[in-house]
Amino acid sequence: MASITIARGDVAPEEVIQALRAGLGARYHVLPETQASYTLRTPRPDEPDAIVVGIGSSRLWCTKVRIGHRGDQTQIQVAGPPRPPLIWLINALSITRKVHRVLQGAAGLGRPAAGPRNRLVD
Repeated sequence: MASITIARGDVAPEEVIQALRAGLGARYHVLPETQASYTLRTPRPDEPDAIVVGIGSSRLWCTKVRIGHRGDQTQIQVAGPPRPPLIWLINALSITRKVHRVLQGAAGLGRPAAGPRNRLVD
């Protein structure tokens, strides 16, 4: 699971969605998990800050972004869905990696906090 720590504790899901839409382009669907028709599972009310990024209308080619807040920092986790190994690998090398890069470079989210958690693989 890829993880990014932002040096702001007030990053809203809407900001992350805007950054992803701007960085990924029209080919990618970026939706709150509760609105995605191809959600990875039934959305949970205790996880309101989850976003699904996918290509097309398939559950197969998508990844999930979770947003968590810890004091004055925001933790953004990017994880591919649990799939058969080959499909997981394709997602990890394509969608998940691209989403992670876009979030790392998103100027609107503020600067990433320094530290080892900003690596693609933890």
